[in-house]
Amino acid sequence: MIRHTLAAVAIATALVAPQAARAQNATTLSYVGMLGDTRMGTQTFTITAGSKPDSYNVTGKVDLNFNFRMLLISYHIINQSNYAEVWDAGKLLSFKGQTRDRDDNYSIEYSNGKVTTVKNKDKPQVKDVPPTAASASFWLESYFMKQPHPVYISTNSGKVKNAKPPKMEGQQNASFRNQQVKVNYWTMDYDGEKYEFWFLADSGLLLKRVEPSEGGKVTFTLQ
Repeated sequence: MIRHTLAAVAIATALVAPQAARAQNATTLSYVGMLGDTRMGTQTFTITAGSKPDSYNVTGKVDLNFNFRMLLISYHIINQSNYAEVWDAGKLLSFKGQTRDRDDNYSIEYSNGKVTTVKNKDKPQVKDVPPTAASASFWLESYFMKQPHPVYISTNSGKVKNAKPPKMEGQQNASFRNQQVKVNYWTMDYDGEKYEFWFLADSGLLLKRVEPSEGGKVTFTLQ
């Protein structure tokens, strides 16, 4: 079960991640994204306790800017997004984000069971989703793995994607900042593709995420 105060999360994070930025009531988790041996950029989550127990405000930021080759063709990828999530007891109450994905810009909002997405200057697209829908940020084990969600809202484009219940594959040992830590390893069929997650066993915070892409497997790892 999720810790009932962010202080507990911050303490658990500090034990295994001395470089995690911490304020009095917030924890910032920083990840580096890799495509094979190519550094893509960074992703961060800043987690702040809400007004009620087991409630959180999360701000996310993605900043990817890299080059890669596929089938003798060179690509320059720029993907930048900023978003805010409000959670209460594992339920997503609202989401609001802005994304630049190569030459396209997206505006995304979710509240009261509706996702509104605007691509560039196109007409807003509105889609109804079930109350169990969640954003695809995957930052906490108890919210995303132990409370399965049938659909997820892409934090990048606002697209609504289907998912099957995650599967706990077992507990493993992992090396993290020259320490051995226990992690819970999960897999999930997300939009027809296999995603992999490793969560720190003591705090439930995300340590590593692996997902497929056009150029190969993408890995985001907590620093």
